[in-house]
Amino acid sequence: MSLGLPPGSDLGTIDFDAPGTHRYTDDEWAVLEERADSGSPVEADLTYRQSFYGILTLQNGRNAAQLQPTDPSEKAEDCARAARVGGFTEAKMHEWDLPAKTVLCVVTDKGNIARVVITGFIGGDSGTTGEPPTQIGLRVTLWKPRA
Repeated sequence: MSLGLPPGSDLGTIDFDAPGTHRYTDDEWAVLEERADSGSPVEADLTYRQSFYGILTLQNGRNAAQLQPTDPSEKAEDCARAARVGGFTEAKMHEWDLPAKTVLCVVTDKGNIARVVITGFIGGDSGTTGEPPTQIGLRVTLWKPRA
């Protein structure tokens, strides 16, 4: 999968449960957030916005942990445990804080566990402030709890 950084005030989103990505205008996103306040949850798990900073944000109602690239575990129970402990809420990608091979473990709004590995970047310039990647490559494994 790939999550793109749209220009201007638009934002890119990814829903691990679907799975799928979507691009919203700022106005469209405001309507979705307003509906969420009325009890209709936003489906997206992560958003990527603000072309200068490239802010990657975990949406409300989710929990996530950032694991180091050296963490070898690919087991569902290890990822779920880390995600429930949490610690990750957002990253300013213009600072290139999440290198390739970083693992995010996410509890989605539907209670599924997503193990998200950053596989690489397209665009941007890690040596220049205000040049976040325009695309973040991701490898996602999704586990659904047993019924």
